[in-house]
Amino acid sequence: MHESDLSSHFYPLIKAKRLKISRWLSCLGFGAALLLCCVCSVTAQADESKTPQDIASVEEQIQNTAKRLKLLDEQLKANQSRKASLEKAANAVTGKVSEREARVQSLKQEIERYNTSLETLEAQVQTERAHLSARKSILANSIRKQQHISNGTGLRVVLQHDNPSKASRLGVYADFFVRAQNQQIAQQLAIIDTVEQAHATALKDRNWLNYIQRKASSQHQALVQQRQEVTTEIKTVDADIQTTTKTVAELKADNDRLQTLMEELKALQVAKSGYFNAGRGTYELPVNGSIYARFDEVKSVGKVRWQGLFITAKEGTPVRAIADGEVVYSDWLQGFGRLIIVDHGDSFMTLYGGNRESLVSVGDWVDSGRPVATVGISGGHKRSGLYFEIRHEAKPVDPEQWVRLPIGTASAKN
Repeated sequence: MHESDLSSHFYPLIKAKRLKISRWLSCLGFGAALLLCCVCSVTAQADESKTPQDIASVEEQIQNTAKRLKLLDEQLKANQSRKASLEKAANAVTGKVSEREARVQSLKQEIERYNTSLETLEAQVQTERAHLSARKSILANSIRKQQHISNGTGLRVVLQHDNPSKASRLGVYADFFVRAQNQQIAQQLAIIDTVEQAHATALKDRNWLNYIQRKASSQHQALVQQRQEVTTEIKTVDADIQTTTKTVAELKADNDRLQTLMEELKALQVAKSGYFNAGRGTYELPVNGSIYARFDEVKSVGKVRWQGLFITAKEGTPVRAIADGEVVYSDWLQGFGRLIIVDHGDSFMTLYGGNRESLVSVGDWVDSGRPVATVGISGGHKRSGLYFEIRHEAKPVDPEQWVRLPIGTASAKN
């Protein structure tokens, strides 16, 4: 593949990565000051010295978000515990409400029985008093007759020649009758007294039951009110839980976006740091093996020259990134086989071709020495190995000026 072909595939990817940050910024909902700060850091006109300050701002936002998430998590746990306690209390109050309600109904029924009993007793008192009044009337008439007979017996005996023994017997009969009536009246009075006492007792008991019922009703109403208050508080706590849960989800989403922004900002910072250039001549080879072809050597076919190193190695051997950077390409590319491209900033990138499998994806940040692929036989090569390039501003440079070859490394052609 020619240099222009590689640039046409690769440079649009780099540009897309640079523009990606501005899209993340549009998603974040933090302060306007932070947004302006971050926007300034990723525009082409941004001052290079402001990037560290922007990273510090984002790190502070991430730390603040983490603190707030911790507080919200504690609040969420406290509200959930509070809700559980309130629900337990509500269940207990509901049980008491049911018990008081049953008690009030039982008292109502008992009071109704007492009212019926009182009505019966009152009717019985009225009946007995009527009987007493009738007996008193009979007794009064009997006494009047007796007195009339007693006062006129002697004269009647003389004038009417009545039998004196008969008159005497009549007086005795009258006395017996009066005593019998008096005894009946006494018994009637005793009955009335007993009934009135029963009536008074029933009335007292009924009044006591009315008092108990009022008290039970008051307790029932208080418990109903308490249950209502607990239910209202449960709804409030539940609403707080839902709000907190939603806020936590939003904060986590914002935190994820901030983390992504942090990685992008770090990538930009590295891109302007001179990091890759500072390691010139010290980088390790990406794979252990023998150098089969060197930079600018003529290939076996035609006048095409090698633009990198071809290092023979056993298939499946790990291929390592030589420096920190971001994976900007991880796919098959004609002429390169399965290709990994890592952007190291300062317009430097390293290419790892001919792989059997990729171990990273586009957007991954890789540290120096991290495996990014395994050696394969792809890209048109006849032997297993790694094709390795270093490019600056899309132009290939001699890798041996950047890597440190192990002592005794020789070409596989020798």
